[in-house]
Amino acid sequence: MRRMPAPALVVLALLLGPGLAAAQGLLTLELLSPREDPASTPREVVHVLGRTAPGAQVRVGGEPVTVHATGVFARDRVPLAPGVNHITIEARSADGQTLVRTLEIERTPPPPAVQWPTDRLFLDGASLRPDQALRVAPGEAVEVAVRATPGQQVEARLPGQGWQPLAETGPASGRYRARLGFTGGDDIEAAPVQVRIRGVALPRSAGPRAITALTPGAAGQWRADPERLFSVGPEGAELLHGLHEVRLGGPYLAELPPGALLHATGQRGEMLRVRLSPDTTAWVAERSLAPATPATPPPHAAPTTMSVAGGADGDVVNIPLLARVPYAVRAVADAAGRHALEVEIFDSHHAVTWITHRAGARVVRELTAEQAGPGRVRVRIALHEPRLWGWRVERTANALRIVVRAAPALAAQGSPLAGLRVALEPGHGSGDNLGAVGATAVPEKDVNRWAVEALKAELEGVGAFVTVVRENDDNPALRERARRVVESQAQLFVSVHANATDTSQGFLRTAGASTYYKHATARDLAAAVQRRLLEQTGLDDFGLVGNFNYTPIRLVTWMPAILVEQAFLSHPGDEARLLDPAFRALMARAVRQGLEDFLRSP
Repeated sequence: MRRMPAPALVVLALLLGPGLAAAQGLLTLELLSPREDPASTPREVVHVLGRTAPGAQVRVGGEPVTVHATGVFARDRVPLAPGVNHITIEARSADGQTLVRTLEIERTPPPPAVQWPTDRLFLDGASLRPDQALRVAPGEAVEVAVRATPGQQVEARLPGQGWQPLAETGPASGRYRARLGFTGGDDIEAAPVQVRIRGVALPRSAGPRAITALTPGAAGQWRADPERLFSVGPEGAELLHGLHEVRLGGPYLAELPPGALLHATGQRGEMLRVRLSPDTTAWVAERSLAPATPATPPPHAAPTTMSVAGGADGDVVNIPLLARVPYAVRAVADAAGRHALEVEIFDSHHAVTWITHRAGARVVRELTAEQAGPGRVRVRIALHEPRLWGWRVERTANALRIVVRAAPALAAQGSPLAGLRVALEPGHGSGDNLGAVGATAVPEKDVNRWAVEALKAELEGVGAFVTVVRENDDNPALRERARRVVESQAQLFVSVHANATDTSQGFLRTAGASTYYKHATARDLAAAVQRRLLEQTGLDDFGLVGNFNYTPIRLVTWMPAILVEQAFLSHPGDEARLLDPAFRALMARAVRQGLEDFLRSP
């Protein structure tokens, strides 16, 4: 075949695309970011991401960059001068083929700041607050805010109240705010708040002398009423400590079963505030509740007895509890890492005078109870051994039962995993839940599935029995995944994901392995796995992360549960490793060794 000149090679390689060009033995050069060419940005730097043939040498803006096994390369923070910039990207193969591409990118001036009018009245309707439904308690303030012409008189009127002033938050800022309250202690029906601006520092020729608007959210008042009760619906309810926007939700105070009664004292949007005790409030989604039957008495508990006895899976703690009061159960650890369970019973007072410890109990050392605060009784479940393996909460018609799981018996020889049951969850799944996607366009759901296949083989190789709770390309709901884990009767649970981060600050800035846990029972397991991952793989340390609220590891308390974020798909080097079967086998071995280290530890 006649050899084509270099320009023709360049054109043909770019036209064929990476797959066909590679099949033809041609060098390729693909620009992945920025995808627009020419491009523009107000930033002082640009981050370049591209792909070529593995083994090629690449320079971006004259600087050599690493080409990974996938052919992906990146250079972060390529400097840009004001105006049009030309960045040369050059790829050279081992046989001498060369491709050159020039990226044209214009650094534009930053967008000008919004200039709000100062010579006439205006009121920015998008800035009006409150912007959601509010119900406050007597004496509690409603925050009202608006952006309007600076230096004017701005007032607001809550439903049924008089006009009250809003203060400008800074000289000529045009931002007005006040915390306003209702008078009296009765119920006040919610309605939008009236806000008006009056032109007191403008000439009469400037147009309208006043503008009035209504806030998009409504505000009202709920009187103190212990009978404003809601009942938890059939799907249960999650109690949150407060309102916030945070990844994965939480922090969670408790999971409540159907039928639990909650005393509502306020509302913000779709969330109700509930009083658990005089010194403890929480927030819960209104959709999880239904108004209690009229004349339902406020619940109150005063258990007088408790007991612990041996059971098939461990010890059973029984706390008589007829009233449908809320409660929270959590694992705690002291400074030495010794575990215990604490049960907080709300709407209650301490009346326990009889605590029975049956001879068959072999996990629980002692039950104690105390008045932890007004309307709060705390039951502490101390253990014989330093490590709590797991627990399960069961609400019966007349009691709260907590099954404290006994640690599994370990093989005397060989791997301590031999004979144990391990549940694995590859994160994400299906076309609707791809997870992260890196430069090669391979979705995280597949990376996780391949990693779990390798880990399953590794664990079964030492005699463990493995259950995979997401098979093939299935995408069960997160609570369903947790249910499958518990039903498998596994003694350890590992969820497997691949990480990703925002690449607007660069493709190379964040990399590494990390391991996550929610409950104190899994801290040492997560730490052991993280140590082995770093030791065996050479990945950067992205950290051991506690109090992580991923639903399956939060809901699974019956066994130590962790989540492994293998590495970052958003980092070209990490991604290349994750796509390498040999590296996946290395990671699987590291996780298996971490599990064994945990089981062998005291």
